[in-house]
Amino acid sequence: MDAARGMGMHESRILFQVEVPVALPLILSGLRSAAIQIVSTATIAAYVSLGGLGRYIIDGLYQRDYEKVVGGATLVAVLALLTLALFWAVARVTVSPEYAGADVRSDVRQTVTWTFLTPREPLDWIGE
Repeated sequence: MDAARGMGMHESRILFQVEVPVALPLILSGLRSAAIQIVSTATIAAYVSLGGLGRYIIDGLYQRDYEKVVGGATLVAVLALLTLALFWAVARVTVSPEYAGADVRSDVRQTVTWTFLTPREPLDWIGE
């Protein structure tokens, strides 16, 4: 941001050309989580007679028709996976490779190595 200001960019250009592209993976992650929550909540809504794919699960449980329960659960799982696939495709198209975290595994590996394999001071203060 400071570099963009130093180049004389206007605040709106900084927002749309610097800040939003950097934040886009996080924004899409939040939207993906919200969409999955909506799928799960809509499934639970059938419990209070509001319909939806959860209706198959609730009806199957009351009728002891477990094939219907498994069918409803499969439909809900497929819908959740399709939602995830949709957001993955959107992220793949819209997020720049520099911001997509292509090297996330090596970063995680370094963090885990540093956290768990680095010698530490004894924890004398715990007993105090």
